Amino acid sequence: MANGYCPSLLAHINSIAECASPGRKLTPAGLIKMLLGFQNSTASLINSGFDNATGHTRTLTVKYRERPLSSQIQDSEDCEVDVVPVWKEWSLPGLSYREFSFFLEDTEIQKYCSEASGTVSAGRPASQFMTEHFDYFVTAANAILKSINSALVTAMATKFGTNVTINSADGKVINISKDADEFALDDGLIAILQDLRENEICEDLAIVGGGLYSNFDLSRIARCCNAAGFDMGRLSVPTFYFDKETQPIWGQNSIGVFSQGSAKMLNRNRYVGAFAGQKGNSFFFTMPLPVSEYCCLDSNLSNLVFDVQMRYLDCPQTITIDGSPTAVGRGWQVIVSKYFGLWVLPDDAYQSGDDLEGTNGTLKYFIQNESSNTGGAYAYAP
Repeated sequence: MANGYCPSLLAHINSIAECASPGRKLTPAGLIKMLLGFQNSTASLINSGFDNATGHTRTLTVKYRERPLSSQIQDSEDCEVDVVPVWKEWSLPGLSYREFSFFLEDTEIQKYCSEASGTVSAGRPASQFMTEHFDYFVTAANAILKSINSALVTAMATKFGTNVTINSADGKVINISKDADEFALDDGLIAILQDLRENEICEDLAIVGGGLYSNFDLSRIARCCNAAGFDMGRLSVPTFYFDKETQPIWGQNSIGVFSQGSAKMLNRNRYVGAFAGQKGNSFFFTMPLPVSEYCCLDSNLSNLVFDVQMRYLDCPQTITIDGSPTAVGRGWQVIVSKYFGLWVLPDDAYQSGDDLEGTNGTLKYFIQNESSNTGGAYAYAP
């Protein structure tokens, strides 16, 4: 028989295909992985400011102050006041929302092997899932993750800071040369590292993107000495997070360079505290992304927590499925949702005339891979 029903020799695709099973693959969500895993502990401070894990929410305002200019420094003794320090304020924006819902009738699960109605314990507080429900949640989680990551990548597209070396936030072109017979100091990775000095970035770094830089990252394992005698394998390179979504949104062969603390993911969970547990015919709880169920493990993503409502329809009725009224029998509707947002350091944190005016600890680049003899001297190529 077809459709996953229970003949004696039907095997689950996960048992046969293992990591090739479509339900066990996660699309690389590099920006989320960087935001959740690389950033410092102040991310939790910001999140707890408007969501203190009780289900209640409040307004959050972040204050910041511009640093003085060297032009305001006096070179003679007097008793005049140079400035009156004032705070600027940044308020939490409206969060974005994503939701995915699926329904499984009891009569369908009754056609499956008995394992389908077995239960697994998951969620916070721990709730009992039928195995079939949990398995579909795992399968669908990739779509939810991809949608959230795409929204964050889109939000970041307009939030990159100014690069003082080009006085623009539009992105600097960097050429990682095809030729390795020379070592120039005005392009390639050396230019990116020098930009960090010019932009006064000294924190730990991460790079998010794809395209040619992803190819370069793959080649780094084989780095060694070039013809100019430089061992490029000893060059310290920031951690790279591959993200396919960046290329159609930020631009082909684009990357973003992030200093630690410059960008954070905002998270809100509703079904916690007094708002969790059974209410009527529904159970409300939160569930971390079950990364252990996937083949491409990444512990960073375990910090992504969803709100989950399990709603039992105890009478046959007509519900809307994919926009169409549909008659269904008794069964469980599972609603997975997430409120989220993106926080980036304000780009007006430095006053006019400051060397860092317009910067915010994030830089955008476009990577090329041309020969060194077509555009001046370039640095090491993979």
